[in-house]
Amino acid sequence: MLQQTTFSAVLPRFLPFLDRFPDVSALSAASEDEVLAAWSGLGYYARARNLRSAAIEIVARHGGEIPREMRLLKRLPGFGDYMAAAVASLAFGRRVPAVESNVERVLSRVFALRGVPGSRALREKVTSRARRLLPSRRAGDGTVALMDLGQLICTPRRPICPTCPVTEDCEARRRGDPEAFPGRRSRPSPVSVSLAAAIARKAGRLLLVRRRSTWLNGLWEFPSAEADSPEEARRALARRLRPLELALHSSRPIARARHTVVNRRIEVAVFLAEPVGSNGLRGREARWFLPVELANAAIPTLTRKIADAAARSG
Repeated sequence: MLQQTTFSAVLPRFLPFLDRFPDVSALSAASEDEVLAAWSGLGYYARARNLRSAAIEIVARHGGEIPREMRLLKRLPGFGDYMAAAVASLAFGRRVPAVESNVERVLSRVFALRGVPGSRALREKVTSRARRLLPSRRAGDGTVALMDLGQLICTPRRPICPTCPVTEDCEARRRGDPEAFPGRRSRPSPVSVSLAAAIARKAGRLLLVRRRSTWLNGLWEFPSAEADSPEEARRALARRLRPLELALHSSRPIARARHTVVNRRIEVAVFLAEPVGSNGLRGREARWFLPVELANAAIPTLTRKIADAAARSG
């Protein structure tokens, strides 16, 4: 969960997730919808799918026991070099360096290593040095110590060098500019996106459709369409509603919302939709939800924002 998601966002989700899926067997037996619902709001939903897929493989091929060897861990769905090393080190005490952004930053400064943060070239340099530093016993504690050092003291900006336990051995501090190491990652320019979403009600229920694309695949969302301008998005939404036997009630939105994902700044216009046919929707791609069901449904944060904006509008 903590991969690419802040601790504050993960904290309220972590224990409920463990309560719902207390072990590998419980996770492997759950449906994808159940896992995505428990993950809802954390983003990067491929992590949840991979976690479930890994649990299924662990039960099927390893008798429900998480493998301890790096070569076996790296064969599990979603397990790259870092994830495999983190499990081997933190769970089983193996002397394997698990290099994430905090460890990368700490050791880049200690050894004055330059490179693009997150790049393979820099990770290889850092990993070779981390391997030499890890203790032969309780290697997992050494990994956690490096992670905590980067998170709490050797921060990206304004590192607290006077209280750092390795300040005397830090080459970047000796050079007088620790923030210059390892370097800066180029950030993509912000992109503004217009999105039009439709709220359709029937007998106190709301219509959601299942997303079928790489981004947010499998999650439930209100019928919507993206475009470069609000008017283009509205017209695209009207076209998308036709197969659902719905039409926009008005060309004027009932509510607005904003959402940011990475570098995408999404301006949302929420429209009311009404039936123009039987609305006998069947199958797994569209479903009428009671509002109270949304709290436990597999829906992304943007969908919750749209629901809240529509509710405030009356």
